[in-house]
Amino acid sequence: MTTSAELERAIGGPAFMYPWRLRDGREVPLAVAELESVHRTRSEMIEPRVRAALAAAGPEATALDLACNEGWFSQRLLEWGAGRVVGVDLRALNIQRATLLRDHYEVPADRLAFRQADLFDVDAASLGVHDVVFVLGLIYHVENPMGVLRLARQCTRPGGLCVVESQLTQQNEPIVHGNGRAAQFHRAEGSFAVVIEKGDNALASSGAVLSLVPNRVALEQMARMAGFDDVQFATASADRDHNPQYVDGDRAVIFAT
Repeated sequence: MTTSAELERAIGGPAFMYPWRLRDGREVPLAVAELESVHRTRSEMIEPRVRAALAAAGPEATALDLACNEGWFSQRLLEWGAGRVVGVDLRALNIQRATLLRDHYEVPADRLAFRQADLFDVDAASLGVHDVVFVLGLIYHVENPMGVLRLARQCTRPGGLCVVESQLTQQNEPIVHGNGRAAQFHRAEGSFAVVIEKGDNALASSGAVLSLVPNRVALEQMARMAGFDDVQFATASADRDHNPQYVDGDRAVIFAT
């Protein structure tokens, strides 16, 4: 089994974010070794719930992968039962790789389509509504995480499932802040860490941005404020060799409906 010349050039370029195994048995170079564990854990945590949602929607079920990167989870969505998947990402390199890998695995383009777009510029109506929407590894890399979740809510069909994955802070105690009157304060359960992402960070939303990393409470609050009625946290397990970040609560996955 051979690969296309374009894919060979891509393999020789910057390291990949996902653990692709090519059809000839080769594995692409990973940017960070731990990514294999992170993505495997994500998959194991979300697959049963996603399979059930897609099965309930029927053979014509559709899915949307926001910030799809190289399209690895877009392809998993097809394996898990989606009839058609749309992946959207800001970076041309990611869309190029996603397309090359789609073609390498001979996935029909009418079942898996990719679109290069800035999520803060895109019209929700142009993305349509879907039975499953993924927002994996994105909201802690943007200045407006609520904007992303509101977009995801607009694109999630009534009765559908939105899966959100995020890095979390360890700030579990309430933060005390003023409320406009001297010596009077509020206690906020939800909070964010501010991270200044440099322009060379290939994971940041675009260029140099100020990213907001939520704590566990804030992640649930955001999903509910975006319009989801039911928000549940997925469970990670050390017994299943899940990545320690999820087991220790430094990352989380939520199912929002």
